[in-house]
Amino acid sequence: MTLDVVWLGLLGLMIGGWFVLDGANLGLGAALRWTWRTPDDRRLALTALGPFLLGSEVWLVAGIGLLIGVFPALEKDLFNAYYPIVIVVIAAWMSRDAGVWLRSRRRASGWRARWDTVIVLASVALAFAWGLLLGNVVQGVPYGTRPGLGTLVSPYSLLWGVTVVAAFTWHGAVFTALRMPRDRQARAARTARRGTVPVLVSLLGVALATPLAGVPVDRWGAAAVVWSLMVGGTLAAGRWLRAERYAVTYACSAVVAAGLVVAVGIATAPRLLDGIADARTLELLAVVVLPVVPVLLAAQAWMWWTFRHRIGTRSAVFY
Repeated sequence: MTLDVVWLGLLGLMIGGWFVLDGANLGLGAALRWTWRTPDDRRLALTALGPFLLGSEVWLVAGIGLLIGVFPALEKDLFNAYYPIVIVVIAAWMSRDAGVWLRSRRRASGWRARWDTVIVLASVALAFAWGLLLGNVVQGVPYGTRPGLGTLVSPYSLLWGVTVVAAFTWHGAVFTALRMPRDRQARAARTARRGTVPVLVSLLGVALATPLAGVPVDRWGAAAVVWSLMVGGTLAAGRWLRAERYAVTYACSAVVAAGLVVAVGIATAPRLLDGIADARTLELLAVVVLPVVPVLLAAQAWMWWTFRHRIGTRSAVFY
C-alpha cells in the first residue's frame, strides 16, 4: 500500500466520519417538525444532539484541512468546478448551526417556530448539496474547467442528492430513537421505519442509474461490494428496528452513511489521486497529521461513552 492510498483513506475516514456523526444530526434536524409536534418535544430532540454537534463538525473541518494540504490540485479544481454547490454547503451549514444555537434564546413561540423551520430547511439543503457533490465527483472532476448548471444538477446528481437526504433522515431518526427517553422513542422509531424503504429504493436507484448513465467507475467490483453492504445494512436495520434494538440499528445505519463516501472514494480513486501533493510535502504533513488521528478517534470515543445514556427532561441542555 502506497502512502498516496493511505492519505486517500484518511480523507475518506474524515469525510465518512462526518457523514456518520453529523449526518445523524442533520437527519434529526430534517425530520424535526415532522416527527415532533410540540415545542417541548422538539427542544428535547435538540438536546439529544447537543453533546455531539461540535465534535461531529470537527471531522468535516479536519477533512477540509486534509483536502487543502494533501490534495491541493484536487481541492483547487473541486472548488472551482463545483463552486455553486460549495456555496450552498457553507450557507446551509451556517444556517443549521445558527438555528440550533439561537432557537432557545427566546421563549416566544413564534421565534422558536421560525428557527425550527430554519433547522429543517438548512438540514435538508446541506444533505442534498452533499449528495449533489458526491454525484458530480462520481461523474468526474472536470480539471481546469467549470461545468454548466445542467451538469451540476443532472438527473444522476439529483438522484444522489435525494439518496443522501433519505439516508441522513433515516439515520437521524434511528439516532433519535437511541437517545430519546423511552416514552418518546416510539415516535422516532416510527419515523425510522417509514424511512427504510425510501433509503433502500434510492440506493438501488443509484446502483441501476450508474451504468445506464455511462458514469465512469474505475473499480466496479469493490464499489459494488460496498454498495451491497449498504443495501444489506438497510435491510438489517429494518429487522433490528422491529426488535427495538436501537444500538444495533444505529450501527447498521452508520454503515449506510459511511458507505456513501467509501463507495465514491473507491470508484474514483485513480482520478482523485491525480490531485495529490508531491512526496516531500506528504512526508512533512505525515509528521504533523498522523499523530493527531488517534487523538481524534479517542476523543470521539470518550464523548460517546460519556453521553451514552438516554436523555431525560433533566438532562443538560447545550443549546
